[in-house]
Amino acid sequence: MMLSFSTCFLLLSSPSLTWAFAPVVSTTRPVSSLNALYGDYLLSLSGESTAASTATAVASQGATGYQPQPIQYQPPQEDNLMKDDIDTLAHAPLSYFDISLLTAKGPRANADVGTPHDSSRKLAQHGMLRAGSWWCAAGGWPSPNPRATTEIFFVHSGHGCLTDLDGTRHFFGPGDTVILPKGWSGRWDVLQDIHKVWFVVDHVNIEEYGNPIRVLVTHYHELASQHLHHQGIRADALDDTKPSPASLTYYDVGPTKVGCWTCTSGSFPVKNPQTGFHVLEGVFLMHNDDDGSTQRVVAGDTVLLPRGWSGQWDVIEPVKKLWVVTKPEE
Repeated sequence: MMLSFSTCFLLLSSPSLTWAFAPVVSTTRPVSSLNALYGDYLLSLSGESTAASTATAVASQGATGYQPQPIQYQPPQEDNLMKDDIDTLAHAPLSYFDISLLTAKGPRANADVGTPHDSSRKLAQHGMLRAGSWWCAAGGWPSPNPRATTEIFFVHSGHGCLTDLDGTRHFFGPGDTVILPKGWSGRWDVLQDIHKVWFVVDHVNIEEYGNPIRVLVTHYHELASQHLHHQGIRADALDDTKPSPASLTYYDVGPTKVGCWTCTSGSFPVKNPQTGFHVLEGVFLMHNDDDGSTQRVVAGDTVLLPRGWSGQWDVIEPVKKLWVVTKPEE
């Protein structure tokens, strides 16, 4: 059954549903152009967009099935944080990126819609890969200069729209993964204050050859079990456990690979390339071969591992994670 635009609007006006589906522009910053994008977003969710608008707008339904993790502050281990080119595991709970702990960067000088201002906090850097978090208030601005890096981010809260140079729009919201390739340029519109965890790959060459270079949005429902490649019980499983992984690679360009990985409970050895990941679901332990340390990792955590890290993983509760792997540049 197709919902009318008005019915969809009324449903999304419910306080219990607004967080999951509807981009809400702050009433302290009423902006007609953001309201127009809001209307387009609702049309795309209701299925009543025209063929023309469908071709130029990708509606975000990533919130379906995604539950934002509650933030319970736990002091992070400072010796594993905010260091460049470290050769040890770097770990931070989501509370490390609480908005109150981010460093304000002030208003965006080139904003042409609203009054966006942003804040950020870095986790660490391993070679060409670094991670951190960013928050931005509602508003919009052009981004005409080609990106100098490839960015991958996971949206914890808020809604936005990224527009390619040819006008193609990509809406995104909670639970979505967004990739901005090196060389991309276009436009940012934050429809509702955004909070995200990001990974940045700093590589030499522009690897995308599209004209224009496009944003890629992967919605949370696209990471459901039926879309993953199941690999059966790991042959190297330890202690008579039966961990069964599944995975999906949805970006593999130049030195950057991005995907989703899940695994059922069990234990197994691990040796990693240079990688970073953000945990979406589950609980597991990481035992480090080098120093014998153990790190407990839960949903909402962000981890950076140096190239060649080795150890053992004990999956306590089934895990799902967004991962980014970097390969040496040729």
